[in-house]
Amino acid sequence: MCVLAEQYIIYTMRLFMRLERLVQTVTILSLLLVVPASGAIGQARSAAADAGLSARYAGSRIYFDADPTYFNITVSVSGPNGYHGQVFSERRAPSFRLADFGEVADGLYHFEMTAATQTYAAEPSSREQAGYNGREPTAQRPREGVSFTGSFRVENGQVLVFDDADQET
Repeated sequence: MCVLAEQYIIYTMRLFMRLERLVQTVTILSLLLVVPASGAIGQARSAAADAGLSARYAGSRIYFDADPTYFNITVSVSGPNGYHGQVFSERRAPSFRLADFGEVADGLYHFEMTAATQTYAAEPSSREQAGYNGREPTAQRPREGVSFTGSFRVENGQVLVFDDADQET
């Protein structure tokens, strides 16, 4: 009877060790599968970074950064209770102070930043498609634009920053 109990204990311990290895393997595999998913969440931010646009938050102010070759930069912010503000700069990315455009209520705010680049837009193939307006063909063509949008939450007059992953849900 002792031999049988001893064999049972050995069998149980081997089974437990196999189960422990299985748990370790599953944990490692799950981590490997999660890492690519988190990389996909960060793509929204990298697309804006590739466009040369970004935003930083401090207190009740938002600082925008743009590629130094961009010009005619406009930032629009909208929020609760009909809040809307807009700033413009010809040469540099502006900062935006929430209190400059009315009462800053708690809630979710959205912003959009647009800018013109040094690249000219493609010429239309004919005047009719472009809606010929009588100007000389040598007039300056429009520039290509870039844009960047995002969201932030305000509580007690201060901007709370949350991750891009939170914005997508």
